[in-house]
Amino acid sequence: MGKVSPHILVVDDDVVILKFIEYTLNDLGYQTTLSKNGQDAINKAKSEHYDLIISDLYMPLMDGNELVRHFRSLPEYQHTPFIFLSGNTEEETWIKNLNDGADDFITKPIKQKIFISKIQSHLKKSFLRKDILDGARKNDISFKKGNLIYCANRIKPFPLPRKLIKTNIKVVYTDTDFFMALQDVNTWEIIIDDAADWATSILEKISEIVSNHLPISILVSDSENKEQMDFFLKFKINSFLYKKLDSRLIVHQINSNIQREHELKNKYLHALNTAAKRSPIRFENNFSDSLNDYDIQVLHQPYDKLPGGDYYEVINIDENRKILILGDVMGKKWDAWFFVPAYIAYIRSTINFFLDREEWNFVEHPGKFLEIINKYIFKDMQLTEVFTTLSIISISSLTNKVSVASAGALRPYYYNSSEDTISQLNIVGTLLGVIKDANYQSLVHEIQKGDKLLFYTDGYTEAVNDKNNEMIGDDALFMALDNFKKQENLTPTKIEEEVARSHNVSKFDDDRTLLVIQRN
Repeated sequence: MGKVSPHILVVDDDVVILKFIEYTLNDLGYQTTLSKNGQDAINKAKSEHYDLIISDLYMPLMDGNELVRHFRSLPEYQHTPFIFLSGNTEEETWIKNLNDGADDFITKPIKQKIFISKIQSHLKKSFLRKDILDGARKNDISFKKGNLIYCANRIKPFPLPRKLIKTNIKVVYTDTDFFMALQDVNTWEIIIDDAADWATSILEKISEIVSNHLPISILVSDSENKEQMDFFLKFKINSFLYKKLDSRLIVHQINSNIQREHELKNKYLHALNTAAKRSPIRFENNFSDSLNDYDIQVLHQPYDKLPGGDYYEVINIDENRKILILGDVMGKKWDAWFFVPAYIAYIRSTINFFLDREEWNFVEHPGKFLEIINKYIFKDMQLTEVFTTLSIISISSLTNKVSVASAGALRPYYYNSSEDTISQLNIVGTLLGVIKDANYQSLVHEIQKGDKLLFYTDGYTEAVNDKNNEMIGDDALFMALDNFKKQENLTPTKIEEEVARSHNVSKFDDDRTLLVIQRN
């Protein structure tokens, strides 16, 4: 059955707290399942899938730390938000909780506004992660790269003719193996043998997790078994494969299902490419500008020529002032690109509206702008469903000061030429659209001749080193800047080439943007 709202598991031995949380979450439209101890929660999670878990820290039979460690050992719950409740406010306790796998904590007595804000924030992040994975599946349309997951009976699996099926077959015999197989980038279809009791017993859980983006087929032994067929028909089953049929017909049906998925994804990409070509939103791959003795350069590279979530803009205020924006809608490729025009429209209109007002100096206090745009986005029913990072950078050649405000963006690097040092600016802030009344700080830096600022999106930090298969992280940008810190007219292209060369990056798997500001 399709999920109509987030489903949250609440674990606490205090009935009063359970009922308070149940009332609060139900009032928000969320489904809740209540458990009085950890073992009961584990048992319920075997057949149900939960989008978020709230647990007391101190409970009989099993404490919260043991419970979170158990859930983190399950593939399907490795990234599910887990929030602790406790009256213990000692820092060492919370550090241990986070190290064991918790995402956050809420202190008792529970303050309802804080509680609701944290739950909504973590749910948004959780669904965003799922959207990113779904987007990756949609854009990978190669048969060879994908799998068909076959949930089989270990003792007597039904023989599927592998050589005749168009894609690879991943045979799994346990729920753990199944959820591990789901981590693959692209799965074409799930086939469940009705003799695989372990799979049919968690069919509701499987359906909740995958039915929105993967077809499910059931291998049926006896189509005349009315009770069994009625059970299967309760879920989102796409097709039934009858074991009594000639194996050639079974293969034909499986291949037809895969081919249909392939064609749908091809149409999906074709339609999006057409939309992109007609879009008024364009970003130059290489952009350069200047403000008196300041040089501004941008390198913007969409992934595999597909639009993505990165966006930038340079706004002229007067002959001595400019405002630069650099953002990243947190999604992959098309799923993020659709939201970019809406964000840019908000940003442009807000900047234009406030530039001529004298309530406050927008250029010197970009954090104020973030607070305003954040409130707009929080109220927007569509934009509030996704997150965006945003850096606002204002340059004044009269004062030789650069002001920076950040909403969840990566911390930029600053090269101080007089001291010959490189440091990350300590400017952070909440992602836009998460908390209605978030406060954003403005960091002001005086820039001397030879100084450089490097801003970048996570398309660089999340690139993978081919030799060790690990993400290269922020250090790669630091090392590249360190190599060219004294070079005049440093270009973002040189930074990217150095990052790729020194960290064995043969390709970047996301759109990416580099912004270099230097005073010559």
